[in-house]
Amino acid sequence: MWRITSRIIRSRQRYGDRIGVNVVKRRLTTLLLISGILVVRGLTAAVSDVPPDPFAWLLPVVHVDSAARGRIARGEVIVQILPAGDGELGVFAVSRLDADPEMLAVWAGSIANLKKSPYVLAVRRFSDPPAIEDLDTLALDDSDLESARRCTPGDCALKIASGDIESLRRAASAGGTQWKDAVQRQFRRIVLDRVNAFEADGFAGLQPYADRQKPVYPQVAFASLLGRSPYLRSDPITDLAARTESFFYWSKEQYGTGKPVITVTHVDVVRSRVPCALRVALVSTEILATHYRNASLGLTAVVEDAAGQGHLVYVNRSQLDVLGGFFGALKRAIVESRVKGESVHVFEELRRRLESGPPGGSR
Repeated sequence: MWRITSRIIRSRQRYGDRIGVNVVKRRLTTLLLISGILVVRGLTAAVSDVPPDPFAWLLPVVHVDSAARGRIARGEVIVQILPAGDGELGVFAVSRLDADPEMLAVWAGSIANLKKSPYVLAVRRFSDPPAIEDLDTLALDDSDLESARRCTPGDCALKIASGDIESLRRAASAGGTQWKDAVQRQFRRIVLDRVNAFEADGFAGLQPYADRQKPVYPQVAFASLLGRSPYLRSDPITDLAARTESFFYWSKEQYGTGKPVITVTHVDVVRSRVPCALRVALVSTEILATHYRNASLGLTAVVEDAAGQGHLVYVNRSQLDVLGGFFGALKRAIVESRVKGESVHVFEELRRRLESGPPGGSR
């Protein structure tokens, strides 16, 4: 039932270039996850071994004070905007969770159900190995199609690599009256190639974004986010043997009046094998975003206190290309306010789903 796949990892650090290293990979079905809850529980630390503060491992990045803990105990969702570097945005959210920690992994296996929201226009998990058919329903909007045939390296509305920009223009030129279909097909190949490159070599295998005059190297942007996320270098997260499953998915999302963003994300499912508060975590690494973001790194986790009370935790750091310039401070204030407000509703819905039991339908 278990398939274990080993890979040779080209990386300068154990956890550096690729947070999604898949040294130990197990394919789990929803049925296996649910039926295995008691087994997993038996392998985790006893309640008496759990530190009294379930959030201590997030220090010094996140501090949950006594007032916030009181609100959490009453069932409220707490959202904090975290200190961040230039061009970066950090957000933390937490709430009480009355569900088995394994529900997070179960819902992750049904990513379309987990991600469903008014902001998500489409989402699909890649097969293993990834195939072009996984992208059949992925489509650029007309505005992005028009941009694709006008783009040049250093001046493009799509956040893609130089070679990809040229390939889209060639596809548009050769497509004649059917140029839009030709560009859509070529864009899907670009997405698949990026997934395969990341799977083979991590961020070191990804070409820089060439939408602006100064190229952006995903490996450098990711390293900056990781440097501000010490909780991702804690023992429960960096223990590669604790990574029981990993997968890729693509999504198309739109927030407010902004452009629809097509993203590709790699997810690791982590289960702690050492005595600690963390039970199950999803580590999400964005490897493509067609607009706004150079890199994004997220953690969704279920932690428990010494009494066994569960808490749902979310931390995300993103590097954005819209926070610079003369009005950078004003734009940051607007973005942070919107993110803080929208995060409460999204987080409440995520909690409701986990507490409702396993998702229905197919993944």
